[in-house]
Amino acid sequence: MLARNRVNAYRQSEISAAVHPVKLIHMMYERVLTHLSYAEEAIVEQSPRKRGENLSKAIALISELNAAINPKDQSEAAAFLRGLYGAIMVELPKVAVSEDAEILRQAARYISELKKVWEETAMRENGLINRGAEAMKPSQEAAKAAPVSVSI
Repeated sequence: MLARNRVNAYRQSEISAAVHPVKLIHMMYERVLTHLSYAEEAIVEQSPRKRGENLSKAIALISELNAAINPKDQSEAAAFLRGLYGAIMVELPKVAVSEDAEILRQAARYISELKKVWEETAMRENGLINRGAEAMKPSQEAAKAAPVSVSI
């Protein structure tokens, strides 16, 4: 059983390594939104376990998004993102006690806007999204020119 878990973990890491870094950020935004939605459902359902699990997953993802910002980047955009992510990470744990769904909705609005901007800029610039309704997929050129690290 333990060997099977290790093999599965290795395969998952191979899959993750194959994802373009810009697409990975996009996927993280999508997952944060999903977990915020589930946390709000949990408040309505009065399910503390579901609320806590989804809050902690959303917070972990936001922490990862914050860590993805290049530490050498001192631009206004990077400072804004650090501040926004920090504020969200301060507010979300309050929901565990207050059950204030408005905090979740506000965080979701911010993340939705960031996701939209990410799609319109980074993903389009890297050939991961076309102007039309075509699905997001990397072009041959984008796959070759994939950045080593993501800096926002």
